Amino acid sequence: MVSEDIALDLSGGALFRGARAVGLRPKTLAVLAALIERQGEVVSQDDLRRMVWGCGHGSQAGPKQCIHELRHLIGVLFDDSDAGAGLIETEGRRGYRLTRPIPTRGDAPGPAQRSGALCVGRQAELEVLLEGAEACWRGHRALALVAGEAGAGKTRLLDAFTARLPTHRPLWVARGQAIVHPGAREPYGLLLEALAGLSTGPEAETLVRHLRRVAPSWAGQLSGAGTRTQEGPVDTDTMRREFSDLMERMTRTRPGVLVLEDLHWADPSTLAWLAQWGMRQRPSRLMVIGTYRDDALDRSRDLADTLRQLSRQPGTRGLTLGGLSEAAVSDYLRERFPGSAFPTALAGALAHRTEGHAILVESAVEHWLAEGAIRASGDGWELTRDPNELAGSIAQDMRSLIEEDRVGQLDPEERSLLEVASVAGPSFSAIDLADDRDALEEAERQLEHLARNRRFIEHAGVSRRPDGTHATRYAFRHALHHEALYAAMPAANRQGTHRRIGLRLEAGYRAAVEEVAPVLADHFERGADWPRAVQYRTICGERALARGAMPEAAQQFRTALDLCRRQSHGTPSAAAHRATCELRPLLGLGAALIVSNGFISEELRTVYRRASALAMETGDVDGTIPVLAGIWNDHVSRADLARAGELAANLQALSSRASGELAMAAHNIVGQTHFFSGALIEALPQIRAALAIRERGPQGGANHLFGEDPEIVCHQYAACVHEVLGQETEAESHVAIGRRLAEERGQPFGLAQMHWGGAVCARLRGDVALCRVRAEALIALCRAENIPFWSPAGLMLTGWARAMGGDPKGSALIDEGLAQYETLKVRLTLPFSLGLAAEAAIVGGAPSEARRHLRRAMASVRGTGERWYHAELHSLRARLLLSEGRPDLARLALQRALQIARAQGAAGLEARAARQLREL
Repeated sequence: MVSEDIALDLSGGALFRGARAVGLRPKTLAVLAALIERQGEVVSQDDLRRMVWGCGHGSQAGPKQCIHELRHLIGVLFDDSDAGAGLIETEGRRGYRLTRPIPTRGDAPGPAQRSGALCVGRQAELEVLLEGAEACWRGHRALALVAGEAGAGKTRLLDAFTARLPTHRPLWVARGQAIVHPGAREPYGLLLEALAGLSTGPEAETLVRHLRRVAPSWAGQLSGAGTRTQEGPVDTDTMRREFSDLMERMTRTRPGVLVLEDLHWADPSTLAWLAQWGMRQRPSRLMVIGTYRDDALDRSRDLADTLRQLSRQPGTRGLTLGGLSEAAVSDYLRERFPGSAFPTALAGALAHRTEGHAILVESAVEHWLAEGAIRASGDGWELTRDPNELAGSIAQDMRSLIEEDRVGQLDPEERSLLEVASVAGPSFSAIDLADDRDALEEAERQLEHLARNRRFIEHAGVSRRPDGTHATRYAFRHALHHEALYAAMPAANRQGTHRRIGLRLEAGYRAAVEEVAPVLADHFERGADWPRAVQYRTICGERALARGAMPEAAQQFRTALDLCRRQSHGTPSAAAHRATCELRPLLGLGAALIVSNGFISEELRTVYRRASALAMETGDVDGTIPVLAGIWNDHVSRADLARAGELAANLQALSSRASGELAMAAHNIVGQTHFFSGALIEALPQIRAALAIRERGPQGGANHLFGEDPEIVCHQYAACVHEVLGQETEAESHVAIGRRLAEERGQPFGLAQMHWGGAVCARLRGDVALCRVRAEALIALCRAENIPFWSPAGLMLTGWARAMGGDPKGSALIDEGLAQYETLKVRLTLPFSLGLAAEAAIVGGAPSEARRHLRRAMASVRGTGERWYHAELHSLRARLLLSEGRPDLARLALQRALQIARAQGAAGLEARAARQLREL
């Protein structure tokens, strides 16, 4: 390693190596700056205490702890645990020195400035501490206990508190900080460290004087205090009493604040003194502030007992530091980067992603600085990347910090349990983690222990499974903790755990597995259980279809099909099973594509070609009918009525072997083929057969396989059939029932079908106003629900109604609809659509346009065999001929219309043709 590889940003408080960066605590930053300032020299611990902590704020173990942190962070930067020791050497008992220079940039911020900037969002807690200091000045004892997770900002709060103390009311501050120690801890270690700090400041002379008089036992323990060493053993009760007396003597002339940090690592003797002092009732001008990690209480039974005793005392103030709010994070960014103009979304994204965890907020910002995502711009600062993109990168950047600081402290058994829990998800219960009752109860006991001590998880209600199993539910307290534990798990173990959790969840829900299909799909996909993953992805797609969420449904089905392809080739029976599994998502994808894109698309054809091959391979009637229906839709939409008729005949043969919606769909296809071909009377038995199936009660729930509801489809085309037959009352009844069903079932596509059918009926009977209302409703629905297939029809019917009302813009709307229709490559109902255009042209005085449209319509009838509107086309031709003064030809056209209508049984069209003939 060469020191030039790293640099220190004094203003940002971060150590850089290329694009990598680590943030430094204020004291750790100051220690490194002091070593750089005296490059090459040996800097003693006493020198560091004076340079960094100053008078009255000493810390006996502070320099050693900061050096340890620096070496660790340098090792992190270089991925080499020995790199830090190589750069910062220990010179015997003399101190520390840098072996090579470290370049710096920026100016070191003042302590108050940095503390203030990093203590945003803690105004209420600061006020409580300042009230305690005020109580000391008035002669009342005060005790404050500050709890929070590692990195929650406890030390920053204390720094801000001491910086806010009024200078006109002097008081002394002594601080002691416990550190992690693998062996036995020094008795009264925190208290001795606090006294050592006082002994190097302005209170040194007063301290020595009182030590000799009221605390001789302590005088013997404190080196460098100008006292003689105590001989012989010291009684514990005596030491606690003497320290309390010492504190009261030290505060007679000037009040004091004794800060004891990280009590979760404190020795039992210090905690015993704290409990005893907190229960004393006589006045005192000493304020004691203790900090601890509330998620470490289960590791410190002595602290838990001490806190219980102190909590019962009326003067104890308890503070718990939670996550920073979005407003607090915004304040931090504003103070940290004066003159910045960051997007308002940055603070929200940062607060949400870190859940307001102070150390994560700061570390993320320092990383952004290092990689140039935040940079100086003129008199302020600017972002170079999208705020949401930056927030999304936090998990990866901070994972190593969490691993070192939190996960690494777990017992192996605890870590194993939480890793399995992380696979279960952000929230979980012991049911997800155990296979039998005994294992479940044992896992829940361990989880409860962790939750009560605020370690990684918290309570999140109760989990109740349909099989009757109940268990407490837990959730990870921070998303990053969940992600760090999940990422730390070996890949094969993680994959196997996903599958086991999926199997437990599947067993617990049994018949109600659809309720948790998305979770099961994810577990089995991650667990490489492809058949089950396909099964539950398909269920997810079908549920999305039922909710009308077609893009999401299509994506679920495509994923299911991709998973099908991952299954290895095996025995013939396995191949048959895969064929069955693949057919279901293919049918679902076909249904989703129909609603999203209409009945014609190349992807849809590909889907149904593959589905047809699989259906023939399996011989499954329930699978064959939806496949044939999909292929029929493609042919009939392109007005290929000859092929559509062949498919309809096949479906009619299958209808007797099907039930429910499958049989209804088969009858609909046969009936619609008759209708579009002009065989109106033959469509009626198919309509009655389909509706009779519905009258027999609930069906098999196969609607999703068709992309449309068979019952609604039946009412749609039945309305048109009855209208052409001259049965207006029956037609309107079908329109009303179909609309009601579509609205009740939340099916926008079905509602669009009924709007179209209703508008066509209104057009056929010549009700211009009703046709316009229904057509405009169709356009609005297609826009709101993104249903492109029916939009052109809505435009054409609206244009016709407006043209009939004398609006010259009506023809333009019809032309627009025709153009969109051709873009969709749909030819079914083209004669009807061209008839609308021709009639609008006749009314608008454009006979040549009308003639052109009618010629195209007649050619379409001859080419496709779509004849349900054939008679009306001849009636329109007669109307055009009359407008041109050619009554003889008009009479022949009406006679032809009458002949076709009578042959089809189209009483409605026949009556209109006969009336026109009489009027002629």
